[in-house]
Amino acid sequence: MATFVEFLSTLLDAKEQTIVWHNQTMSYAEHKALDNFQDELSELYDDLVESTSGIYGRPKNYSVGTLTNYTSNDQLMKYYRSLYDYVQNTRKTIYQDTWVQNQIDEIAAQIGKLLYLLTLK
Repeated sequence: MATFVEFLSTLLDAKEQTIVWHNQTMSYAEHKALDNFQDELSELYDDLVESTSGIYGRPKNYSVGTLTNYTSNDQLMKYYRSLYDYVQNTRKTIYQDTWVQNQIDEIAAQIGKLLYLLTLK
């Protein structure tokens, strides 16, 4: 069972990992898809942190993951599919306010959109 700050840490890792892969890919389609995702995730992440902080207090004790270098589209698909599954499973263990869950819905939708865009050439 993940805590809210663990959930946020995973999203923050995803945002940073996306930036790395955005800068390393040689595919224009991947580059643009990752760029858009990073922008969207950054805004959604910030909104989630700020709105929950107003009710539950500021999150503390973030953890930082290890970033990896780009290897292939398959790597991206596997990573973001895993991130989607993580978001869907972990959301059950954190704040259940409908407005928090709605913000998480928007994050999940952006991951789904990215997975689609990564199939384009």
